[in-house]
Amino acid sequence: MSFRTCFLKKMGLIKSGITAFIILHCIITGVVSKIFDDQKCQPETPESHFRPSIPHLTLTEDYLSQFKEIVIIGDQHGCYDEEQLLINRFQLNDTVLKIFTGDLTRKGNKNLEVVRYVKNCKSCVSVRGNNDEKTLLRVYRKMTQSNYTYAPPDKWMNDLTEDEINWLKEVPYSIYLPSMNSRVCHGGFLPGGIPIEENRPFTIMNLRTLIADPTCPSGWRPVATEFLFQTDTPTFAWASQWRGPEHIYFGHDHKRQLQLYPFATGVDTACVRGHYMTGLFIRGPRAGTFVTQPALKKYYHGKV
Repeated sequence: MSFRTCFLKKMGLIKSGITAFIILHCIITGVVSKIFDDQKCQPETPESHFRPSIPHLTLTEDYLSQFKEIVIIGDQHGCYDEEQLLINRFQLNDTVLKIFTGDLTRKGNKNLEVVRYVKNCKSCVSVRGNNDEKTLLRVYRKMTQSNYTYAPPDKWMNDLTEDEINWLKEVPYSIYLPSMNSRVCHGGFLPGGIPIEENRPFTIMNLRTLIADPTCPSGWRPVATEFLFQTDTPTFAWASQWRGPEHIYFGHDHKRQLQLYPFATGVDTACVRGHYMTGLFIRGPRAGTFVTQPALKKYYHGKV
């Protein structure tokens, strides 16, 4: 074993020990909700954020048993035509529970149609994505600032009804399926033993990449994609470090495309960027199989 390998292993054990001690101390002293007060290890959520009345929605087995199958479908970004092609090609009718990984809106060409379909579909549920959050923040500015006007790509927000806005506000951060030991979110959760509820909304909707940091309660610190060039420290996909116990299904990380890890599966395959839309069956006769729909065109040309 090389000195470097030995050193890294020892540092990993030290980091794990520090993390466990901090978490145990916080639990014992009853200050778990304050372990991220330093703002360093989890960014704060904007003040104008609309918190849903049920941040983490639980789908009971009684509810799930209504459906013959369950499929997880990746980010929509207004790709309504591809969404409907996927649903129709693979008979994803009302006997199939369709759980969307968020980012229903923005960047694509038919955002309003996607919102209205998912909202009115009795066999559809979704989590909130960071772009759905951006939609709500822009709606908030429009409601509270008399001189605010939507940028051209956001003009479709003018047609959102009050009912649709209220529905978007109530879309949860995560969906928990306890009978399947699974959870769905948009971005991700910090590994290292941090309780799900201690992940801030911004983290859940935006997390992609981590660096190891023993000064953080989880032992990990999120790094925004646009700042990766500023660090020489090794980076990791959060899902590669997630150890359960729940299996997490997520979207958001379009650059890494399909991600398959022991305790986490990423299904954002960048339809809005001209790639394809992905669905993964997690229950029923097609469990474990993927369905895909190629993008009809490239709608979004931005980097992030």
